[in-house]
Amino acid sequence: MVLKLLLYRKGMLRISVTGESYDRFLNLCANHGIALWNLEYHGNAYEMDISVQGFRMLRPLVKKSRTRVRIIRRQGLPFFLYRCRKKKMLFAGLLCGILLLYFMSCFLWRKIDERKLLWRIDIEGNQQITRGQICRYLETVHIENGTRISVIDCKELAAMLRKQFDAFTWVSVKQEGTRLLIQVKESTDPEANVKNNEKKETEGINSANLPTDLIADKNGVITSMITRKGVPMVSVGDTVKKGDLLVKGELEILDDSGEVSGYQYCASDADIFLKTSYEYREKIRLKRKEKHYSGKEKQKIGLRVGKWQMYLPGAGKKMQTFDTVTEMHPLCIFQNFYLPVSFEKQQFFEYTYETVTLTEEEASAMAEKDLYDFLNKIQEKGVQIFENNVKIEFDTNYCIAKGSVILIEKAGKSVERITTE
Repeated sequence: MVLKLLLYRKGMLRISVTGESYDRFLNLCANHGIALWNLEYHGNAYEMDISVQGFRMLRPLVKKSRTRVRIIRRQGLPFFLYRCRKKKMLFAGLLCGILLLYFMSCFLWRKIDERKLLWRIDIEGNQQITRGQICRYLETVHIENGTRISVIDCKELAAMLRKQFDAFTWVSVKQEGTRLLIQVKESTDPEANVKNNEKKETEGINSANLPTDLIADKNGVITSMITRKGVPMVSVGDTVKKGDLLVKGELEILDDSGEVSGYQYCASDADIFLKTSYEYREKIRLKRKEKHYSGKEKQKIGLRVGKWQMYLPGAGKKMQTFDTVTEMHPLCIFQNFYLPVSFEKQQFFEYTYETVTLTEEEASAMAEKDLYDFLNKIQEKGVQIFENNVKIEFDTNYCIAKGSVILIEKAGKSVERITTE
């Protein structure tokens, strides 16, 4: 294709060669690097294609081979321009038309881009927060299929998602054609969401350089304490309850006589560890229902246009209990330019519930595994396990793991101190 365009730009000729020695003519052309192609024999002459540059080199070769060359057809851009040399107004009109079409198309595409609608929302990286939860929130802020792309502020939407879902530690929103791509990273610890909120509050207080106190956020016995800023109100070995003051962000200023002449306030800072007790209790039913797939599968294919959808008949008898997996394939005419039309395939997998009775060994193994996973999860947070007093018992219907777990963990929550001056 590239070679054809290059030849068209430079021009080429279709020639007819007659004479006594065709072979010598062809050999001389090959020796002088003259390219010939589309060689055909017609009656007493050979016809072939040659470039304009090659044709200009033929005169001495024609004399040596005692042949005659006749031009049959001229083609290419140089010959087209030569034939149109007397039609200057036609060329001027054609050029103006091309320029007008170009500028109109640019204006039209700009208008289309301004009125471009959102037809696909892709979400990547979410596990704890489902796609349905995210899409329902997007609908509350008026972002859904059919929304104009121009009204979506990607940076603002990313900040709104981070604020709405505490599990998100990072959010990126990109607009690609008629598609909105939302990429998220979630906290690996679902329980850290509450701590993240507390951390944000603490960072907000500290960033404002406000005086703060440290209070206990749990009950326990203090095992170690290092105070960097503030006045400690408790010491190692003391028993504290949730809400008790641990470190005060108020420093007394004494005069020469040793009396308090004023106060200086600071943001309290300390590392305080408590010995706490956590009551663990886990019940495992000995007789339980488990999902069992029968192996029967059905599917149906449909078409969705906007919010309207239609499925082809033929799914057969409806199953009683089943799981559904839906695949959507939006219609894309350009890269990242999707139409509000998609083909859907729904697959149905039938299952039934079967009653399974666990032996004491099986139930005990499951309870031990749950306890092991729980303790591992705690240790991953940096909490030290001091003592494990969990025991496994059985009654008629349950395997019960219960007891206390003694932990050593960091404590302390920053709260704003109200100053009185």
